[in-house]
Amino acid sequence: MGWLFSTGQPQLIPAEETLRGGSTPVLAHPQPHVVLGTPIGAPWRPEQRVLIVGLGCFWGAEKLFWSLPGVESTAVGYAGGQTPHPTYREVCTGRTNHAEVVQIIYDPARITLEDLVRKALESHDPTQGFRQGNDVGTQYRSVIYTVGENAEEDARAVQRIVDSYGERLAEHGYGAVTTAVAPLAGQCYLAEDEHQQYLAKNPQGYCPHHSTGVACPMPEDL
Repeated sequence: MGWLFSTGQPQLIPAEETLRGGSTPVLAHPQPHVVLGTPIGAPWRPEQRVLIVGLGCFWGAEKLFWSLPGVESTAVGYAGGQTPHPTYREVCTGRTNHAEVVQIIYDPARITLEDLVRKALESHDPTQGFRQGNDVGTQYRSVIYTVGENAEEDARAVQRIVDSYGERLAEHGYGAVTTAVAPLAGQCYLAEDEHQQYLAKNPQGYCPHHSTGVACPMPEDL
């Protein structure tokens, strides 16, 4: 993964110093989801909702969600930076400010935003800053981006869960949570086809797990 391209202490760079990027999508013709058979790109049905999460390496992170009842599609991509239409190699240089993310398309009548956030938080260590385990770089930071007309309200709900989980982690000796929560600014750019559903295509592929083992509080506990 991209840590091979990282040197020194990772940090976000000024927007004006990010790479120029491209003018066309790196995934111009998204293929259907390899596991679910559903579209991985918009347009979405009116009842579907979108949540974007970054948990470190996006290969393993995507697999966590595509088997959940109510999740109707997933895709990996790049979000939170400034470089338009970045390539994987560009993101791994640390000069785009993007995070590796999973775009989750779900039916809120079957699975809730809160359920997805709890799954995300429990599946990685949100206190590590610009890394997850041996994967070091700004692209591996912990992020949760909300999308759609209720993005502001959803972001506030997500932040409450993150704050509560931070308190639970502190009780277990962990440091401060570094997860960035916000409505999505700009675009989520889909990654190249070889990265989509990577672990379905490569069952023995790289799939690190960095769960703390600490349970996230249920909504009624907040």
